[in-house]
Amino acid sequence: MNRIFFIALLGIAFLAGCKEASNGHDHGGASGAANAKRAWHCPMHPQVIRDKPADCPICGMDLVEFVSDGESAKKTENDLDSVYRGAGREVSVSPSVLQKIGVRTDMADNGVVGRTLVADAEGVLDKASEQSVTVRTMGYLESVKPLREGDKVGVGQILAMFYGPELVTAQGDWLASRGAGDSVAVTVARERLVSLGLAPKVLEEIGREARVRRTVPILAPATGWIRSRAAIQGQSVMAGQELFRIVEGSGAILEARIPQGAIQVAVGDPVEISGPGIGKAASKVVSVVPELDRSSRSVVVRLAAVKGERIQLGGQYRATFTGSRETGLVIPADAVLHSGRRDVVFLALGDGKFRPVEVELGASAEGKVVVRAGLEAGDEVVVSAQFLLDGESRLQSALDQLTSGAQP
Repeated sequence: MNRIFFIALLGIAFLAGCKEASNGHDHGGASGAANAKRAWHCPMHPQVIRDKPADCPICGMDLVEFVSDGESAKKTENDLDSVYRGAGREVSVSPSVLQKIGVRTDMADNGVVGRTLVADAEGVLDKASEQSVTVRTMGYLESVKPLREGDKVGVGQILAMFYGPELVTAQGDWLASRGAGDSVAVTVARERLVSLGLAPKVLEEIGREARVRRTVPILAPATGWIRSRAAIQGQSVMAGQELFRIVEGSGAILEARIPQGAIQVAVGDPVEISGPGIGKAASKVVSVVPELDRSSRSVVVRLAAVKGERIQLGGQYRATFTGSRETGLVIPADAVLHSGRRDVVFLALGDGKFRPVEVELGASAEGKVVVRAGLEAGDEVVVSAQFLLDGESRLQSALDQLTSGAQP
C-alpha cells in the first residue's frame, strides 16, 4: 500500500509540473523535454528522488538515474518467448549498487523436491501382541514353574499344572464313549474337553494312553516374554481368571508424533528409523491415530517393529518420513515473490540487468521449489534483495508512463 500510495503521489506531482510547464514560455523544446525526463533516486529508499545526481540523505548511497525507455520496454515484452511471461519492468542496476544491496543469484536446474520430516519415536508396548493365559473351569494350581516377569517363554512351554474336577470327569466320559464305540458320544465328549481349554497335544496324549490325568498342563500360547504373573502354587482359581500375560515376540512398536499439517502420511508408507541397537532400518506406518493431541497439536503415528531387530520398550529412536516427490526445474524458495495472485522471480540477464518473470510453482520442501512453467534450465534467478528490485521495477514502470504522457 505504501508503494502504491507513493507512486500515486509521484504521478500527481509530475502531472502538476507538466501543467505548469505548459503554461510557461517553453512549449515542447527538445532540451526541456530531455531535462523533464531525467531524475535520480535511491535504490534503498525509493521515496528519495532528485532532479540531479546526489547522495541519499538517509543512507549516503549514490542516487541512481531512472532509465526511461518505455517504447523499448513495451517492444521487449511483446517479443518475449512463449516460455517467459512478463511480470513487470526490466531493471538496470549499476555494479556498485548491486554490491551494496547484496544481490545474490542461483541457477535453475533439474532436480527432485520431496518433503521429509524427522520425528522422535518411542518404543511402546503393542497391546495387540498381548495374550492372556486363563483357565476355563474352577480348580487349583498344583504347581507353578519358577517364571518371573520379563522371562522368555516358548510356545507350548509348561507354565503350571492345573487340577480341575470338571476336567477329570470330562476325560472319563470321553474315554468311556470311545470304549463303547459310540461315535456321537465320542465327538460330544471331545468337544467338551476342548471347550474346557485342554490343549490338542494333551488330548492326543490322553487318548493314546487311555488314562485319565488328574492334573493337566497350562501351556504358553505363544513365543515371547511374560509381562505379568498372577499364578501362585496351591491357590484356587475361578473360570476366566488370568494367571499369566504373555507378550508375543518383542511386543514393541514405535510411536512417533507429527506436528499437525507438517506432512501427510498413510498406512503402508515406508519410514526409515534409526537408533541404539538397530542403526538404520526400514519400517512402515501401521496406523495413524485419527484424534489430534490438543496439548501438542500433533498426530500419533504407529510404526511396525523392524523384523529381526530389537526395539526396546521406552527406547528413543528417530523416524524419517518422506512425502510425495516431484521432479522438475528446481530453484531456491527464497527466490520467489508471492503477490497473492501470481508468483514472480527476477531473472538475471547480465550486465546489471534483471527482468521479473511470472512462474508457476509445484512442490516445495527444504528451501527448494519446483517451477512448472516460466523458466528454463540454466536460467539465473535472484535469491536476495528481490524486494528492492521489485520496487525499482515498479517505480521505473510508473516513470515510463508519466514521461510518455500515459495515465499512471
